[in-house]
Amino acid sequence: MLKPLLTRFLQHLCAQNAWAAAHLQAHAGKTICVQVGPIKNNLTIIEDGSLVMAGETATPQVAMQISLGLALRLLAGDEVAKKQIQIEGDTQLAADFGKVLQHMRWDVEDDMANIIGDIPAAKISQAVQKTLQAATIQTQNAAEMLVEFWQEEKPILAKKMHVETFNQQVDALVSDTARLEKSLEKLIKSTN
Repeated sequence: MLKPLLTRFLQHLCAQNAWAAAHLQAHAGKTICVQVGPIKNNLTIIEDGSLVMAGETATPQVAMQISLGLALRLLAGDEVAKKQIQIEGDTQLAADFGKVLQHMRWDVEDDMANIIGDIPAAKISQAVQKTLQAATIQTQNAAEMLVEFWQEEKPILAKKMHVETFNQQVDALVSDTARLEKSLEKLIKSTN
């Protein structure tokens, strides 16, 4: 029951983002296994470059594994998180699929307009965007407050300045130790 609905949704997304087909057509017939946390799905690229849900027995040419924490970082736009996706198999297919996923957008406003009309859909979309922006700002503020608290009040995080100072002190200690060793070697050689 769920797979036909997901397949229809994928087809709808591909139709809304017609540019994506050009990137995926070269991989027609190939299957991608995407695992996000405990959820695992196989997607097959069909001849027109769109995606369909594949059967569990399909043999994927590439497997992409993303932890739930990493998925949240990806949704937040963390560029470093992209490099932490575990990929096995056809890396070119994974790169093309990743580009498509990164730029594919669901035009929710257009879909709502078909049901409730253009003006209500636009108003709802604007309200949702404002809410999401406010939530993003609040989340960033809370994260900054926690970092400051953990650096100043309950220091479990080190400030960059303190880490750099510590590294410089370690480097100086290593250098001093090397000079001391050379001096000791010279002293031992001179006494022999």
